[in-house]
Order: sequence, then C-alpha cells, then structure tokens
Amino acid sequence: MALRKKAAATAAAETTAAPAAQEAEKKPAAKTRKAPAKRTPAAKKTAAPQVSLTLQYMGKELSQEDMVAAVKAQWTGEEIKTLALYVKPEDQAVYYVVNGEGSGKVDL
Repeated sequence: MALRKKAAATAAAETTAAPAAQEAEKKPAAKTRKAPAKRTPAAKKTAAPQVSLTLQYMGKELSQEDMVAAVKAQWTGEEIKTLALYVKPEDQAVYYVVNGEGSGKVDL
C-alpha cells in the first residue's frame, strides 16, 4: 500500500509538473539585456574663431577691415567671393588677389 501511495504521489507530481513545463515552453525566453555600448563623444564642430588683424608700422595703424574696404573701393570687376591680402609695409602697400584671378595694389 505504501508503494501505491508513493506511485500515486509520483504520478500526481508528474502531471502537475508537465503543464508547468509546457507553459514554460510557450513563454518566450527572458530577454537578456546587454550592457549599453560605451559612447565616445562625437567630435564637436567648432566655429572658426573671429580674427582681428591690425598692422602697426612706423607710427601708422591699419586694420583688416580698413584694408578690405580699400580693396572693395578700388575693385571694379566681378563680385568678390574670395580675397587674399598681402601686406608689404616696406612698400607701404597692400597687394590683393580677388577670386584667385584678379590682383592689384592699394597704397597705405
């Protein structure tokens, strides 16, 4: 009789365990979370610094804005897109190149 009770208890345990196992199979596996990837800071875009140029030579003072204004006053060609200035104090002149093509000279 003890064996019957033991067998019956084992059978009952198997029948209750079987539905639990089936439910576990139906449920999706628990998602494992990965550690977030380390983010490297993106390269910050820095604006070009504002430049202020002033030429002081033999008691005279000339700012970059003054040089550009003098070139614009003298230039009669097409619209100025790029402007390269070359200051030569010993000649008391500012040489310029406009748009990589036209050139000229402005006296200080």
